[in-house]
Amino acid sequence: MDNTTKIGILIPKSQQYPTLDRDFIRGLKLNNLNVKFFVESIGIGADEKMIIEKIQKLNFQEDISIFIGFFGHYNISEVYNYASNNYVLLLAAEIGATISYETQSYKGVYINSFGLTESCYHLGNYLTSKNYQKIVSATSFYDSGYGMLSAIEYGFKEKNLFSGHYITPFVPRENESAQMYQFINTHEPDAVFAFYSGLYAQENADFVNQNKITQKYPFYVTPFFINEKILEEYKNEPYELYVVSSWMQNDNDTINFTIEYKEIYAENPSVFSVLGYENGLILKNILLNTNDNKTSFLIEEIGKLNIAGPRGNIEFDKNTNRTIFNYYMYKLNIDSNNNISFNKIETFINDEHFSKTFTLSNKPEQVGGWQNAYLCH
Repeated sequence: MDNTTKIGILIPKSQQYPTLDRDFIRGLKLNNLNVKFFVESIGIGADEKMIIEKIQKLNFQEDISIFIGFFGHYNISEVYNYASNNYVLLLAAEIGATISYETQSYKGVYINSFGLTESCYHLGNYLTSKNYQKIVSATSFYDSGYGMLSAIEYGFKEKNLFSGHYITPFVPRENESAQMYQFINTHEPDAVFAFYSGLYAQENADFVNQNKITQKYPFYVTPFFINEKILEEYKNEPYELYVVSSWMQNDNDTINFTIEYKEIYAENPSVFSVLGYENGLILKNILLNTNDNKTSFLIEEIGKLNIAGPRGNIEFDKNTNRTIFNYYMYKLNIDSNNNISFNKIETFINDEHFSKTFTLSNKPEQVGGWQNAYLCH
């Protein structure tokens, strides 16, 4: 009889980041787990009925009761509720691009988030502490449909620091680069908060390479803003570029993970690789610490979890079943040989104020924005 532990993997597809699924599973497999994977696609991560059906299929056909998934936010509580009521262990990964209104915990469901909105909240605190008076946001039609602006505004603590919002239309105008420059320059901000992803980050890089707006104002960005095109522009002059995130590729504190990943796969890890690796590491540790793969024993082990990972200690908050990571401010550095690095200049301790503020009790009647998992469409 084959006693190999079976693991169900639920993974979305992305046109923006076509390697999302591959990167996530590569990170997962870097842990050399002695398990058998069963992989199911969940589209763009917005269909809770499809996700539940995939869990049912693997649960009933293959007797799988341990699942790792990469999910969005839309109606995801239905998925968590189903998993909890059917005695499966679900390790969920997410980008955290929406404010987590649904932070009630579900027995057997554990959420590992990249914390994108939470990092923006800490950025709001930081910009307020610097006594900035005028901030302009710059983003795409797509990216603006998520929670980054709400999160940073919450971090401003009732102060209205935004003097304008520049949003690139879904179909950019012929003179979009000039429009961007004129809009931002008219406001003369102390800083620009810019967040773009995937195709839109590439598009934005073309615009700023033309209009040189990054030469005039410090830009504070999320990790998905960064790409080769944008870095080429910043190589020309030592402009101010800051990234707020829980992880960056060349962070000296997490370099071992990057080196190991690169040795195996001959390329640098992405955010998705990190999330996959962390979820695999969590699973590896709880399987090592119990002789019984029953859900109840695994849940007991995961409650005790406190292990080192690429973003610091991995543990779950006892009330929300969510990971708790600190966030950092990274500053772009270009040395005399034109080598690019990002230096950690600030640490934002995660006191969980942000995640605990937004609960089901104060969830608005209607939550706007896109339904698909961020970066998946």
